[in-house]
Amino acid sequence: MRIRKMKKLRFFKELSLDDIYILTDRKISQAQLSRIERGIVIPSDEDKELISGALKEPISKVFPKSEEEEE
Repeated sequence: MRIRKMKKLRFFKELSLDDIYILTDRKISQAQLSRIERGIVIPSDEDKELISGALKEPISKVFPKSEEEEE
């Protein structure tokens, strides 16, 4: 199973879902973050901005448009 880019970045930055929840000013719940990481839900543009800001990475790196960009 392919690991989503958001999860990889979070892992390498040693951040938990709770850390991301706090860094997004508690605007995205841990449950929703988990669903986004697993690909169950598609994040809104606002969610992408919040998550990318929390990870201190550009949106295009956290949410690549294709698998090719992911590598």
